[in-house]
Amino acid sequence: MKIEKTNGVYKKPGLRLSTKVPVLVWLSIVLVAFAWIISVVFQTMLLMDQTVPGYSRIRKHSFRIAAVGDIACSPADSNFNEGEGVVGGCGQQEVGLAVERENTDAVFLLGDVQYDTGRFEDFERSFVPYWRDIQSPMYVAMGNHDYGNGAVVPANTDGLTKAMDVFFPKAVYEGEGKSYYKRSFGIWDVYVLDSNCEYVGGCDAGSEQHQWLTRQVNAASTRCSVAVWHHPTATSGVHKNPEDTDRAKPLAVVLENAGVDLVLNGHDHHYERIQNSAYTQFVVGTGGMSVRRTTEPYAPGSQKIIDDTFGYLYLQLFPGRYEWQFKDTIGHVLDEGTENCK
Repeated sequence: MKIEKTNGVYKKPGLRLSTKVPVLVWLSIVLVAFAWIISVVFQTMLLMDQTVPGYSRIRKHSFRIAAVGDIACSPADSNFNEGEGVVGGCGQQEVGLAVERENTDAVFLLGDVQYDTGRFEDFERSFVPYWRDIQSPMYVAMGNHDYGNGAVVPANTDGLTKAMDVFFPKAVYEGEGKSYYKRSFGIWDVYVLDSNCEYVGGCDAGSEQHQWLTRQVNAASTRCSVAVWHHPTATSGVHKNPEDTDRAKPLAVVLENAGVDLVLNGHDHHYERIQNSAYTQFVVGTGGMSVRRTTEPYAPGSQKIIDDTFGYLYLQLFPGRYEWQFKDTIGHVLDEGTENCK
């Protein structure tokens, strides 16, 4: 490098854009800076996009879910106790507070959100006060009590839909006017179904819901999937009778053939993990209404039963795998594991 004398002082020449090598250096710096700016702008747009649940720069490929059903007892229940409940009954407050502490990306409500007949006035006194501070979007599967449990004629979900519209603006309880719908969390597809078949035109082959689900799974391109509905097709609880377990079986067959990974149900008031040849099923009816003991014969494939405490299922959905924990309302982990998608 040539040393130049300027004002009596010898100095090395500075970089000039006209010099060939420095031009390449400057061009590289500009390109790197431009790429960084584009990356920040793109990630900021995603953070502001409400269609990407819980997106963060640190945890952009996983989603945290809390799932539970059979939640708030009627204010007329003898165990209501001004909302405080008793041991083993009307525990909607303690479960709601525990779910709120998790600050998950979404909450799956597995049906029977409000007993006994899902009246809006009961929602106002029982479910809403202890769940309305949960900021996570709620995805609702309809339960029989949400339809009125036979006491409301004609059966309807007016109480639930009004409560969600008024108090939970992020809640989802239907899609395209139907009580069954599909959502996606990253590469995970979520199918929310309605096992109250008599109110939605049936669940059997040929029904509108069955045809809709068949089209959805046939069009799916993602690897991992979870299905949510109220009545389990297998359980060790009091609802093990065919009248209940047969309701969603035609839908379950569609999901089995499609390779669904997870099925989440409520209806029976206990926690149970069941492994069949096709998928892992969780019964999580421990949302506060009551706890009920299971009895023999136990469901085929039943691997874990907890029937004496309220709690919720905590899921982490990763690309290609998922982790689960069943937690009581204090935060103790009573069952856990991890599994790969098919």
